[in-house]
Amino acid sequence: MAATGKDVIYIDIDDEITAIIDKLRTSEGRIAALVLPKRATVFQSSVNMKLLKKAADESKKRLVLITSEANLMPLASSIGLYVAKNLQSKPEIPSSPELAVTDEAIDTLEGPDIKEPEEDFNKTNADGQPVGELAGLAEDSKKAKPELTPIPIPRSNEPDETVELDNTPVSEDEPDKKPDENKKPKDKNLKVPNFNKFRTRLILAALVLVVLIVGWILANIILPKATITISTQTSAVNSNLTIILNTSASSVNQTSLTLPAHSQQEQKAISQSVSTTGQVNNGTPATGAVTMVEYTNCVSLPQTIPAHIGISSTNNITFITQSAATFSTKPSGFSNGECEFNSSNQNGINVTAQSPGVLGSNLPSSGSGFTVSDTQVSAAATASVNFTDGTNNFVQTVAQADINNATTKLSSPDTSSIKTELQNGLSQAGFYPILATFNAGSPATTTSANVGSQASTVTVTQTTAYTMFGVRKTDLQSLLDNSINGQIDASKQSILSDGLNQAIFTVTNPSASPEQVTLQASATIGPNLNVTTLKTQVAGKKIGQVESLISSDPGVSTVQVHLSPFWVSGIPNKTGKITIILQNASHASKT
Repeated sequence: MAATGKDVIYIDIDDEITAIIDKLRTSEGRIAALVLPKRATVFQSSVNMKLLKKAADESKKRLVLITSEANLMPLASSIGLYVAKNLQSKPEIPSSPELAVTDEAIDTLEGPDIKEPEEDFNKTNADGQPVGELAGLAEDSKKAKPELTPIPIPRSNEPDETVELDNTPVSEDEPDKKPDENKKPKDKNLKVPNFNKFRTRLILAALVLVVLIVGWILANIILPKATITISTQTSAVNSNLTIILNTSASSVNQTSLTLPAHSQQEQKAISQSVSTTGQVNNGTPATGAVTMVEYTNCVSLPQTIPAHIGISSTNNITFITQSAATFSTKPSGFSNGECEFNSSNQNGINVTAQSPGVLGSNLPSSGSGFTVSDTQVSAAATASVNFTDGTNNFVQTVAQADINNATTKLSSPDTSSIKTELQNGLSQAGFYPILATFNAGSPATTTSANVGSQASTVTVTQTTAYTMFGVRKTDLQSLLDNSINGQIDASKQSILSDGLNQAIFTVTNPSASPEQVTLQASATIGPNLNVTTLKTQVAGKKIGQVESLISSDPGVSTVQVHLSPFWVSGIPNKTGKITIILQNASHASKT
């Protein structure tokens, strides 16, 4: 359908260029007058103005901008768009930088009988007015075809161009006389791209790409793990060694099986106190004096009787002489050829009771007789004075029975706690404690008071020294490994466990120096599998390849491979992500 007449199009300030182009294309008039609002930013872009002119050319419409804004004039001039101040003004291409006024007239878009609208024209002011009036159309223009009115358009250094402002329909089949209009028309549905949406989509695409890369790294590098459990057929090798623990040795002697040892000692003392039961009389003894008579032959004087001999009274009380007895000749008569010799101590010889205390009525009286205990002479003694009685002063003392009683009451110490202390001391010093060497020495007994000493209580203390030996664990393992390797083929078998943790130690001679112990251990022997080498060999392989590779090693019974997470289908390439577990019926070691 051919475009006819003129059409007035009102533009909102929020309209985008695509919406304005759609309004232009859907307009039915051959001349389109765009009434622009003030400060319409969409028309301040040269790109938008060119797109608008291009759409008008493709739609075979004459475009006139209705605006009075001076900042749009340079753009309209550079692109070649007609501009009118209002619907009653003459349209013309403005000269840069300001709109030029020419004397050459262009037919107005409105008839002379139409009132000129206000400069700030908008849709609200246009409500209720006929489109014909707004477009400057006369009523009779609808009935008759007006003549074409050429309008000269001044251009710099170019010939004048004529714009037809009429209502003459233009046939769609009529060829345009301009050379560029003979070209193939472009797609009218072409839309201007939205760069904001394009930028948003580009950012989202970049974020999705980053998430995909991070997810791929997590799923294929960080998270994948492999656990390979290898069950092996094992055998036992027993070791029975007699080891010498020498505290003076500095190195291991594989020939004599001597190990440098350390002796850990702890001293524990236990005490027991009891009340004393002994008693001593610290009083004064009874005293007196006696004279002695010796009967012997008359040829020579009798021998002198020494001091500190005992004489006994008739009531069996013993007195001790304090000085020696000498005799003088004093024959008083003869009897059977013997003479009587009296002691020359005329005042008597002083005597003291053997024990202190009060004797009372048991004291000998003057003239009473005594028996002299000295057997060298045959003498008799007679009390020369009345004896003086002694005194009593009883005190409590330590008896041997008291010490024996306290000793029997001593409680045996808790040796389990002492063993733990010795064991911890050896471990902290870096030694492997051998519990079988635990030994309690002979206790040393001391008392707080001796027998007979004055005391109300007596305390008996026993101090015992406990010892335990320890060796370096590596030294002990070297002896075991040397013994085991001598019984196996090291090229095909390896030691899975040397059995030290379950070894049994026995002291052969507790009194021997240095200490001697026997070691009995049962080692576990399996295939010679190098875990580090296996990890390198299986890295990056499939499950079937791993099972076939490891199962070919002698002594391997089963191989189980577990991969995680669930999507992992092969062993990771990094050996740090691979765990190999070697196990058998009685032993398992994880590497």
